[in-house]
Amino acid sequence: MLPVAIIVVLCMIAYAALIAFFLYGWLKLPEFQEQPARESIRVTIIVPVRNEERNITNLLRDLRDQEYPHDKLEVIVVDDHSTDGTVQAVRNFRWENVRVLPLGTEVLSPLPGKANKKYGIEQAVHQASGELIITTDADCRMGGKWISTLVQYYVQHKPVMIAGLVNYFPDTSFLGKFQTLDFLSLVGIGAACIQNGFYNLCNGANLAYTKEAFLAVDGYRGVDHIPSGDDMMLMHKMARQYPGRIASLKNKHAIVYTHTEKDLATFWHQRVRWTSKSTHYEDKRITAILSFVYAYNALILIIMALGFAIPGLLKLSMWMFLLKICVDTVFTYSVTRFFHRENLLWWFLPIQALHVIYIVLIAPAGVFGTYQWKGRTV
Repeated sequence: MLPVAIIVVLCMIAYAALIAFFLYGWLKLPEFQEQPARESIRVTIIVPVRNEERNITNLLRDLRDQEYPHDKLEVIVVDDHSTDGTVQAVRNFRWENVRVLPLGTEVLSPLPGKANKKYGIEQAVHQASGELIITTDADCRMGGKWISTLVQYYVQHKPVMIAGLVNYFPDTSFLGKFQTLDFLSLVGIGAACIQNGFYNLCNGANLAYTKEAFLAVDGYRGVDHIPSGDDMMLMHKMARQYPGRIASLKNKHAIVYTHTEKDLATFWHQRVRWTSKSTHYEDKRITAILSFVYAYNALILIIMALGFAIPGLLKLSMWMFLLKICVDTVFTYSVTRFFHRENLLWWFLPIQALHVIYIVLIAPAGVFGTYQWKGRTV
């Protein structure tokens, strides 16, 4: 019993220290204060799409309505063999700044072993006229100052990559609340770690980088066979070549919004896809942290199960869970407060109980399982 208690206490201390590391980075990250634009640069927006007929027009409207000089802006929509009306919707959109780059026999044909999305982004970057490349997704929406805020930050600080923040539109369902709290925690962790000089998370729905840096790291070469990870793996490559020049942009005008998954199956496949990237990280510190978080949550369940047979263990598992709730609440509150979603914390206790089970199940599924993505099985 004593050795188990010692292990539990050490794990609790380590978990609290990890969350404190995240909290420190998030609180230390200053909110960027915009100033009147002094200069504008050429910007290229790259939007990889597949079967996004229902969403693409709304995104293009948001891009057309940006408070940024249109003569310094171009949009390249990279179509990955859409079978619906996505391409026609883009071509019917009356704006000379947008064009389609088909990923197929018409223009591009990916080489064997290359992931379509990464190959398409690479080709779009090579054709881009912008000094700054910004990527987003077809199902995203953004305010009118999104581009100008990103550009202001870039002009002032000159990073080679800017990781923007992403938020979900409000979803009142329990699944929506679960996704939002889980997602905002990940967004906060990614921003905090970048601030702390540890590059583990970013999101391609709101990501900017210089064309020069992309070409200097040879794009996705070396990781172009992996279906997912066009955002994080590129950040890892840039961090190696440009240490200290990756930035996280904390500004409400620079937030990109997207939708939660509407059913459990789609949500599961999305999270399995995200988790599947973890086996390909070259920075083993990221793998170590992910493994520790998994082990901590798994240990809660294991000790709880053993507690029904061995007196005293049940109490240990409860202490582990109580610590997790306390430290996670402090960090999540600081993040949700920035996004004005702190009302979700009323659901935090039941969501945390399910979150322990979710983590224990999703990790092996991401490593060993398959998932559906854009109509394909990976």
